[in-house]
Amino acid sequence: MQLPLTLLAALLSAGALAAPIKGIDRATIEDEYDFIIAGGGTAGLVLANRLSESGKQRVLVLEAGPSPEVVSAYKPPGGNQFLGGTAIDWSFYTTPQEHLDDRILRYHRGRCLGGSSVTNGFYYGRGSASVYDDWVKIGNPGWGWDDVYPLFVKGTHFNPPDDHEARGFDISYKTHDPSAYADGPLQIGFQGYVPPSGVGFIEAAADALQIPIVQDYNTGNSTGVKQGTGHLDANFMRSSSYDSYLRQARRRRNLDVLYSAPVWKINFDQSSGERPRAEGVAFMDHPTGVVHEVKARKEVIVSAGAFNSPQLLMVSGIGPTAQLEEFAIEPVLINENVGQHLNDHSVFSIMATSTPEFSTSDMVATYSALREAQDEFYTNQTGQYTAPSGITNAFQKLSEAELEAIGAGEIITAGLANQSHIEYLFESVFYPSGPTPYYTPRGNETYISLTASSMVALSRGNVTLRSSSMAEFPRINPNYYAHPVDRIIALASFKYLRKILAHPRMAAFTVGPNNGEVSPGADNVSEDDEDAVLAYVRANTIPNWHASGTNQMLPEADGGVVDPRLRVYGVDGLRVVDCSIIPVLPDVNIVASVYMIGEKGAEMIREDWDDL
Repeated sequence: MQLPLTLLAALLSAGALAAPIKGIDRATIEDEYDFIIAGGGTAGLVLANRLSESGKQRVLVLEAGPSPEVVSAYKPPGGNQFLGGTAIDWSFYTTPQEHLDDRILRYHRGRCLGGSSVTNGFYYGRGSASVYDDWVKIGNPGWGWDDVYPLFVKGTHFNPPDDHEARGFDISYKTHDPSAYADGPLQIGFQGYVPPSGVGFIEAAADALQIPIVQDYNTGNSTGVKQGTGHLDANFMRSSSYDSYLRQARRRRNLDVLYSAPVWKINFDQSSGERPRAEGVAFMDHPTGVVHEVKARKEVIVSAGAFNSPQLLMVSGIGPTAQLEEFAIEPVLINENVGQHLNDHSVFSIMATSTPEFSTSDMVATYSALREAQDEFYTNQTGQYTAPSGITNAFQKLSEAELEAIGAGEIITAGLANQSHIEYLFESVFYPSGPTPYYTPRGNETYISLTASSMVALSRGNVTLRSSSMAEFPRINPNYYAHPVDRIIALASFKYLRKILAHPRMAAFTVGPNNGEVSPGADNVSEDDEDAVLAYVRANTIPNWHASGTNQMLPEADGGVVDPRLRVYGVDGLRVVDCSIIPVLPDVNIVASVYMIGEKGAEMIREDWDDL
């Protein structure tokens, strides 16, 4: 039987300002494929590209969301702030967070082809080599820095800022190491516009915290400060897995990509009485409203992210006993680790008033200002719309003596001493937007924010079911600040943020008393009053959107769901290839690591099926 369904037939051309897709063809999908990829996000589209390269294998991608083209604001850096709550955002929410005053937090994740590489904040960083070497030490051979670095290089192409000065952009600290990139599909580059206050932040962080200014974050040492790199093409347009890996593969006749088609269940063959084998999936075709099944000759590959991947395993019968029993799900395999060990970075900020030329707050303050910025961007690729608000950053590594002195020695015993510990971000707006307990932003003021994010969170959360259906969001509990050491790092981060703000190179761009600080404000919160600082942090912490670890790559006895080749323990024909397998979070934003995981997963699958 042939199934008439909506298939991806066209993509944007390589030009940055190309016209969007004008029509979607109707076509058929087959009853059976060699590989079915459940989730067309960041890693899923890497897999789609690499597994279809030879032309020998039939590959099907099933993505729950639409094409990202339905929200064209995803492409320019300045449009990033308008993506939350749109058709390409899952708009998840957490359970009440016990250590954040029981606040329920919105959790943005990309729901479209390209996943969160379409909706994230653009920053691209690989993290410290020691993190990946630690993956090996805890039971994952083949995942050390020397193993994965060539895959980082292979997938990327760097666009140097050769014309930035001609376009009127500051090029201070826009440095890179050409050897860290190749001629891969993913485009990497620098934002265009950098306000003088952004350059001031780099110099203030370097001097105030003694953080070294470095050439490139992407060669195995993330500690340092410079202008951050983003997944941006030469015309300051987003390069997502949709725009890069899928575009490159779009004409292959052996690759079918179906969007608006969420996978509802993995089907297993258990007739042999031995190990269950994944034999295919059931999915809903949203345009027709009909559920279909399709079979996999070789493997089903789950690539639905930190929340949906464990959910899909559980509703399909692989998960903790209590979860399967609560929702009367027939067990295929009991693994108590599925959905556990959720690890994430979180952020909080202090905010200060600034003069308009040192902030981008005015750009979105009025319709006319926003339209003017957009017109300049789309006409000349210049102006403030060439910049996201926050990929100018610094990564601080504390010495073991410093960690011990502040009471954070458990970071050392956890094996996290030899990496960056705190990320600081410069935001050229009031971030997060909206009022804090101490201040409500005003339309006649402009702002900058300094943001801190712990790279070594020890708290762990979980993802559990609300029902036996993929149509229901899972329960998401990041459990922020549950571990006392996370609170200690937050206290230290707060003091360091104020130290950066007070530095002459930063204070020069603020207006008003106390270096312009309006939230929380020195008169409201003394950095020596730990209770007051923690109260502010609890009231203002939000996710950094790096959830991982819910299907960990570890020995099963140590909490693992997949082995070092990303095969799900106890079953055949099933792998997980996405951020949910990460056993130790990189000391950086995770999108680069997820691209690497896609490359590594594809490499191993090709090795295991030597006819690829």
